[in-house]
Amino acid sequence: MSAGTMVVSGAGRGLGRAVAEHFAEQGWQVIAGARAPDRVPGHAGVIPVKLDVRDADAIAGVAAVVGTGSVEVLVSVAGVFDGVGAGLDDVRPEAMTRAFAVNALGPLELARALLPALRRGRTRTIVMVSGLMGSIGLNEDGGNYAYRASKAALNAISRSLALDLAADGIGVICLHPGWLDTEMGRGWSDPHSDHEMVAVSEVARDIQNLLEDPRTDRGGRLIDRRGAVLPW
Repeated sequence: MSAGTMVVSGAGRGLGRAVAEHFAEQGWQVIAGARAPDRVPGHAGVIPVKLDVRDADAIAGVAAVVGTGSVEVLVSVAGVFDGVGAGLDDVRPEAMTRAFAVNALGPLELARALLPALRRGRTRTIVMVSGLMGSIGLNEDGGNYAYRASKAALNAISRSLALDLAADGIGVICLHPGWLDTEMGRGWSDPHSDHEMVAVSEVARDIQNLLEDPRTDRGGRLIDRRGAVLPW
């Protein structure tokens, strides 16, 4: 897969920052959206852009930076978490609304804004970073209503996008990246002993491998970083 232009949301920290840095080092031009653009990697191949995925004007600003150019890959990483141990007593309408706005509607609106540029690209792939907690079938712990529901919505959005954009040759990878070694990840005690924390730099390389592998499911189904399809 030859390098081109990539757009990454949530590039100011964690996995988004690692993805921006990794692909820039591979020769890509990375348009790195972040609420704090000064926190994106200071690499020559990275173009920092102020982006809050709840802000329609900010999303339009990212599309304006792309202009009449093409986008090979969009990686939507920006997300919010409702907190470690958030349970039934913690559910509030404003928390649910915020989670859906950032975790589900934001990625959808960003993808829609960049569709003309994606259609002009060669790789034509959208990577939606979801998570195991968005799987209904694998929910054995309960809690975290806002995060689980918004990520489940993102899974449904990913599948619909893959079906609706298939005629344009645009694929959608809906990714569970693993238990990430980030500030959020380190604050959460995974109850499943078979899960291991993974470095964001490693997941960034895994995303490249998934993009380069023609066997990778691009039909919007939830997959892990090795390409295995996970239950809805």
